[in-house]
Amino acid sequence: MATLFKNPFKNSKLKAFVVFLVLASVFWMLTKFSKQDVASVVATITYVGVPEGTMLTKNNPQEFSFNLAATRFEFLGYVFNKPNITIDVNSFFKDNKNQARVDGAALEKLILNQVVDDGRITQLSLPELIIELEQLNFKKLPVKVDLSIDYKIGFDALGTLKVQPDSVVIRGSKKVLDTIKVVKTRWVSLKDISEPIKENLLLQPWRDTAITITPKIVSIFQDVSEYSQKIIMVPVSIINQPLQGSFKLLPATIKVAFNVPVNRFNDVTVKDFKIVCDYRSRDIEENFMIPIIKESPADVTAVEMETKKIDLLIFK
Repeated sequence: MATLFKNPFKNSKLKAFVVFLVLASVFWMLTKFSKQDVASVVATITYVGVPEGTMLTKNNPQEFSFNLAATRFEFLGYVFNKPNITIDVNSFFKDNKNQARVDGAALEKLILNQVVDDGRITQLSLPELIIELEQLNFKKLPVKVDLSIDYKIGFDALGTLKVQPDSVVIRGSKKVLDTIKVVKTRWVSLKDISEPIKENLLLQPWRDTAITITPKIVSIFQDVSEYSQKIIMVPVSIINQPLQGSFKLLPATIKVAFNVPVNRFNDVTVKDFKIVCDYRSRDIEENFMIPIIKESPADVTAVEMETKKIDLLIFK
């Protein structure tokens, strides 16, 4: 015959024993952790109020420790929540030195004001905190736009991209500033563009957080126009030819194709182009020259000459 299982916690004597055991443990813990003790506490440092025209060097202490007389409950709090000491650098700065000095007494006062209301502080790991500063340098640098633009078919840029401002001021350590030549924007890609562009671009933050850039945003402007292809015949002229002799170019005119803004289609004519061949740069053996476009309207694009070389006939 199976034995029935009996719940031991239905026994009133056992219940009373467990309750008294728990209460005794709690009272023991309260007694143990409410006792005064001396232990080391580690605190982090936050520097504020850096004097104008200066910056903190990288080797300044980020934390320090001290012995504190407190209850063990308080020490548990410091273990799970590391205290932080805020130091106003300007309060300890001397104008004629690149240092701010915080002596032991001042450190103890900061600890008492910011970490503990009472208690006895001993054995600071930093008997004196020396905060090293250096003069803040600045320089003006050009902005480089990191931008990709894909225009809608039949559209293209009209004129050059404008950046405002086209330069920014960076501030920081002279040693670091000497290595920086240009400030880039964050990369942006614009697609299927058929309207004028007006965008605000963020500058790339410098990897050294001690470097500041002003301003942090620049604006770009780009006119956009619909374009149409146009083809014209442009005469070719020769330059740097000798005074003696007669010269003839074959062909004397070249077909030129280009894209022009639709609203300027009829305005752009052959008079706006100049194509030349340099006699001094001719191929002497085969007696030909390479035509070069010397002048063309600023708002036309994709200019292409049909003829790539011009034969030279010399008559003496």
